[in-house]
Amino acid sequence: MKLAVLIHGLLAITPAAAFAGYSLDVRLDRSDGFYKVGDETVCTATLMNDGKPAVGEKLRCTVKRERDILRRDEFLCEGKAVTVRASMDRPGWLFFGFEIIGPDGNPLQGEGIFKHRMKTTIVGEIGAMYDADKITALDSRPADFDAYWASCRCKLDQVPLDPKLTEIDVPRALRGKVKCYSIEVRCQGRTPVTGYLAVPVKARPQSLPACVDYLSMVWQDASRTVPAEMASKGVLALYVSWHGLPTGKTADEYKTIAQTWYEEGGKAGDTDRDTWFGHDMYLRVMRALDFIKSRPEWNRKELVVRGGSLGGIQSIAAAALDPDVTLAIVSVPSGCEYNGYKQGRDAAALYRGKEAVARIEADPRRAVTLAYHDGVNLAPRIKCDIYVCTGFSDELCTPSSVFAFYNALPATTKKFMSTNPRTGHYGTTKNTAGDKRLSDIFRSVTVYD
Repeated sequence: MKLAVLIHGLLAITPAAAFAGYSLDVRLDRSDGFYKVGDETVCTATLMNDGKPAVGEKLRCTVKRERDILRRDEFLCEGKAVTVRASMDRPGWLFFGFEIIGPDGNPLQGEGIFKHRMKTTIVGEIGAMYDADKITALDSRPADFDAYWASCRCKLDQVPLDPKLTEIDVPRALRGKVKCYSIEVRCQGRTPVTGYLAVPVKARPQSLPACVDYLSMVWQDASRTVPAEMASKGVLALYVSWHGLPTGKTADEYKTIAQTWYEEGGKAGDTDRDTWFGHDMYLRVMRALDFIKSRPEWNRKELVVRGGSLGGIQSIAAAALDPDVTLAIVSVPSGCEYNGYKQGRDAAALYRGKEAVARIEADPRRAVTLAYHDGVNLAPRIKCDIYVCTGFSDELCTPSSVFAFYNALPATTKKFMSTNPRTGHYGTTKNTAGDKRLSDIFRSVTVYD
């Protein structure tokens, strides 16, 4: 087992040049953000206004231990750094989020304030991990876990692929080099596999490595640009949606469909492992791999899976459920440690928060269903090389849940972790080591003479 933790240099969380307005220079006394239980984390933050230290503004820092607010500190800015100290009494995650408080006592928000538009009041944030290598999930792995997924595999094998490919246009620069297709592949469950396949025009049989990208939790079409660009580099590339809805729709059209199709916010049928709405996605994950492996261009040697957030748990499932996968690039994955709330953390994915946790506890069958789909329980099955990343400011797919998954991987599996204390979700955390490994693999591929 090899653990490679990549960290970024000590930098301001948001350069003032990012927008004309406020930004925050926030730092920890340990630049990598890793601590031991018993250590004190010292966080310093300087509020900047148009590039100059702010004077007179009220700055609030919310300190959280996992999902729980530890305290809120308020400071009157005096043109210098403020200091916040906190610690953890157990392995886990510590978070510092900063807001500017207006005259009415409410946080300011909007352009010129936020670090990221999905967190409209947060001017800056940073996080720390305590004894990350000791974070473990409670054992929830069903005794028949492997047998169950073997039965799912057998049932899926009874369904013919019956792929439907429709050629679509590619960017002008790639014409004559790449062909791209909208695809639909039969699958069990509510919807088929949908997405885009791209193939180099001159590809020979069994000549190409393959890469499958899994779409994150967004109401939009799978990307056609990513696979086309991958194919131009000599890769058999597939990008599939998480939802299996028809390709080519607009974001608004997908959202309209979701109003009736996305039953109970994705929680429908969650008292049974086979009927849970989310189960269908795992079947589509496997079926996408069946399809790419059926292509004559695949070299039968290299099969990469990649995704972030919801695409991250799909990549975990792909690596766990298909032994032909040779490399997994997993970024800020959701779906890990659904029972984390029992250790003072939070449940995963759609079941985060008190209301969703109450839903789990209202019927014990739900916890069983989620256990069959938990990334932590899939981890022991992963044998391929795997590159994982997490940001310590990620409040959506928390770093402790990612480490719970990472630490559950077999000792014999080659695993690598990239971290950053200043980044969070929404594409802000980069899988530095994984991206490098991927570029190294595909750099050696040549298609055109």
